[in-house]
Amino acid sequence: MIVTRVVIALALFFFVGSGKTITIQNTLERDNNKTTQILSKEPIKIAVLSSPKVIGRYSQSVFNVALATLMSRRNNDFEIKRYDLEDESEISFGRILEEIHRDDMDAILAPLTVAGAKNLIALQSDLPIFIPTVHKREISSAPDNIAFGGIDYVAQIEALLPYMGDSIAIFYDSSPVGLQLKASTEEIFLSHNSEKKKIASYPVDLKGENIITHLSKPSAFNKTSVILHIPVVKSAILTAHMTFSGIKERNILSTQINIDPNLLTLTQYQDRKNMILANSLLEFPSAIYESNALMQNDITVDWIQYASSVGIDYLVWVLDSSPREYTMRLIHSQVIYPVELMRAKEFGFEPVTSR
Repeated sequence: MIVTRVVIALALFFFVGSGKTITIQNTLERDNNKTTQILSKEPIKIAVLSSPKVIGRYSQSVFNVALATLMSRRNNDFEIKRYDLEDESEISFGRILEEIHRDDMDAILAPLTVAGAKNLIALQSDLPIFIPTVHKREISSAPDNIAFGGIDYVAQIEALLPYMGDSIAIFYDSSPVGLQLKASTEEIFLSHNSEKKKIASYPVDLKGENIITHLSKPSAFNKTSVILHIPVVKSAILTAHMTFSGIKERNILSTQINIDPNLLTLTQYQDRKNMILANSLLEFPSAIYESNALMQNDITVDWIQYASSVGIDYLVWVLDSSPREYTMRLIHSQVIYPVELMRAKEFGFEPVTSR
């Protein structure tokens, strides 16, 4: 069985790379009184809709996750096709949606930005749609056929709140996610700690070149909770320089953005020993996990890939009513992820024990 699955997966990689439609139907042979019956059923047809120019490498990796997850959920009874947008404008969506309807697809997995999601929603397609990259909180309104799988950063920041002292220092970049995380952190911190509290915010430039300047007065960060809303490479630079500068911070806090094995290889343990991170990737149905691991998709740490597998599982349930593999609830069409706090230890991430 293992050999057979490996051969199938390797054969599929050729098609994944070429971006062609993949149609796989399974025929099941059963011997009933020496009479062979061939059983088959109509495949479900999933469209993967994205703009490579906007989301880059995720256009391919989300397609790979969708393929692997469909293999685990539907055996071989499915069709999947990748539809590439020129951009995320309404005009581009209109053209591609016409093609999707002409191809008689059953549902859409759409990794989009918030702006792209709003433009897609404005066109009012009646197909089931799952957007793994956006939280519904970021959308003012959406029809019932559209579900969302974005990580709830607000819930993660709230989970980190008990570990914040009277003083916090927020490092953030100018990306939409970075700016939103900064704003959410300030709002949550002040709403729960309104007296004699101190917030300092430090924008980090594209290459992280101003980090050293920000840390030029090490005493300003002593006994402070340093909050990192920056990607892992910049976080590694910042924490290493904090150690070098002799900063005695209260702790270092971060969200899903730094749950990344690269954090362990880019930093020394001394740099991260006081670090606590919020993680929402906790449930891994065995069949889905194994199928994705076989195709080298890492759904254990990449939240966009993880949310895409959740989305395919959801769309299969919508289309054929088979039980979902993931048990996370959807409330008002938004996946509700759990939150667990983790420590970045010497060789991996471990759950934080009760305070």
